[in-house]
Amino acid sequence: MKDYKSESIRNVAFCGHGRSGKTSLLEAALFDSGATTRLGNVDQGTGVLDFEPEENKRKMSISASLAALEWKNFKINAIDVPGFPDFVAEMHGALAAADSVVIVVSASAGVEVETEKAWALAESLNLPRAFFVSKMDREHADFEKVLAQLRDKFGNGVVPVQVPVGKEDSFKGVVDLLKVFSKVKADDEAIDAAQVADEVEDKRLEMLDIVAEFNDELMEKYLEGDIEDLDEAEISDALAVGIREAKVFPVFVGSALKNIGVKKFLNGVVEFFPAPNSKDYSGINPKTDELVERKVSEPFSGQIFKTLVDPFVGRMSYVRVISGDMKGDATYQLFAENSEGQERLSGLFTMQGKKQIPVDVAHAGDIVVTSKLANAKTGDTLCDKAAPIKYERIKYPEPMLAMAVTSEKKGEEDKVFGAITRQQDEDPTIMLVKNAETKQTILKGIGEVHLDILSEKIQRKFGVKMVLGEPRVAYRETIRKEVEVQGKHKKQSGGHGQYGDVWLRIGPNKDANPDVNNGNVWSESIFGGSVPRQYFPAVEKGTQETLAEGVIAGYPVVNVSVNLFDGSYHAVDSSEAAFKTATSIAIKKGILSANPILLEPIEEITVLTPETYMGDIIGNLNSRRGKILGMDPKGKGMTEVKAYVPASELYKYATDLRSQTQGRASYSLKFARYDPMPDKLAEKIIEEHKAASEDK
Repeated sequence: MKDYKSESIRNVAFCGHGRSGKTSLLEAALFDSGATTRLGNVDQGTGVLDFEPEENKRKMSISASLAALEWKNFKINAIDVPGFPDFVAEMHGALAAADSVVIVVSASAGVEVETEKAWALAESLNLPRAFFVSKMDREHADFEKVLAQLRDKFGNGVVPVQVPVGKEDSFKGVVDLLKVFSKVKADDEAIDAAQVADEVEDKRLEMLDIVAEFNDELMEKYLEGDIEDLDEAEISDALAVGIREAKVFPVFVGSALKNIGVKKFLNGVVEFFPAPNSKDYSGINPKTDELVERKVSEPFSGQIFKTLVDPFVGRMSYVRVISGDMKGDATYQLFAENSEGQERLSGLFTMQGKKQIPVDVAHAGDIVVTSKLANAKTGDTLCDKAAPIKYERIKYPEPMLAMAVTSEKKGEEDKVFGAITRQQDEDPTIMLVKNAETKQTILKGIGEVHLDILSEKIQRKFGVKMVLGEPRVAYRETIRKEVEVQGKHKKQSGGHGQYGDVWLRIGPNKDANPDVNNGNVWSESIFGGSVPRQYFPAVEKGTQETLAEGVIAGYPVVNVSVNLFDGSYHAVDSSEAAFKTATSIAIKKGILSANPILLEPIEEITVLTPETYMGDIIGNLNSRRGKILGMDPKGKGMTEVKAYVPASELYKYATDLRSQTQGRASYSLKFARYDPMPDKLAEKIIEEHKAASEDK
């Protein structure tokens, strides 16, 4: 592959709904550019971009892949982004590296959920956007219908620059609206201009009406009606400006399966899409904490936007070169999230799927891959040591689906957790946390498919199998009345015996602060030395340990006041251990007689949903024993719903919410408080605890 400067590079992320044709379009582009010798087919497993076993098994992309291709003395770094919602992290990483976004839309399915989400993310990053209407050869393909949907959803800036000739089985070519023609050549088949003139003329006028806004001379000619004299170069320049400023969103069209329209589309990419040198970047100087700008001509800097983990090769780091030249044998400064260091590179290469093409140097704006970096992870910055800069880290959505995870084989838990930790380098939306209260390890992901595929990956890569289950809820116990109770431990077995005797006053702690020692307080009011002071620590420790273990259901007892007010001892047989045991006896007896109850954690949930689904969302939350706090319109047809919901009712809520709203809603959780649990539900948990205790 030739050496390309910034002005001859195009970095484009290809997004869209699953099975809209993104990967097939890029397989055709690779073939047309000569990068591959045969046209890859996703369904037949003959493509180069879906190379992971899990992708071939499911016939869908699950990881973003880089397709570097050469077209008319330009290098196009195309990033194929998965369209399934569980792999949204891949889209966030890809868009951080791209200079423009092509959203692929199926001509038969039209605008779908992930179409809208890809647009929203690209819009939030102010990236230029274009559409490619694919699968024009399929049954029910309807370009006009899809175009109307695109304009309805994304505004009048959506403008076709090409129109199809025919559809479904009769689809045979694409007409370029920018060209002045008498005879139009659509790929390999000549089309008589008379066949398409009437269909094309209206679209040409629509396009000119929009792009003329970006060129005064063009606008003047257009308003005067001199459209026959319009210069093609003027139109092209105005279109490129409109695209770069994210005000014009061109629509291309074709069929990857028949390889129609792909070459014209590639022409459009190199002619109209912005080069990496069209903007400057800014970051923080880690040495001074000052904001600094970085031009493409300044010393090297780059950001890792994707990581692949291989148990044999190690990490493969995908780097967007932001400024300067990146050399394959250099040592660069690394700025991670909370640390810094140095990394020695062991070569650079560009990618076509999993095929590696070595390069000696990568210029500003290019995308390359390097391997075996010791500490670098996704989001980290690499730069010249003499010109330090740290770029803003890539933002990823919070994982919402929480599952308890362990190993299938006993004793392999550490191997499973280690494998998941290594996969976190590859996928930042995986979270692994230890719940100290329930003693479970919790794995969080975007959705069930996300975690299923993670399980398959770590079994294939690391040879261990994980098991997922429902997380235990961290309930708590407390009491509602005050009691006085004795705990006596007396045992004689020859020689020194064991003797401890305590009287405890146990009651609710009305001034409890659950954030401090779970709201429990211990005190003593002994008179006359009935219990020697040397045994107070044992009584206090026995109290803490017994309350922490729980009494009625095995959950910590909270918001309790315990006072040692009397007791007795034996000069020979008393010991710390005996008083600790006596205290445990008293605590258990006292809790059971003090009207104990279970407390359940309550989460404050915030759901951001399209207004269309408001009734369903509220009904579902009510069915989960939720208490609606309010609704707040957020604009663009979205509303925020807040509610209090018991944590026990939120298992797999992420899955249900996605199903209920077609993936258009999202939510976040924040712990609110503990509330008394309804008696019937509490009785069930207490009985389950008793049964489990008897089985041990």
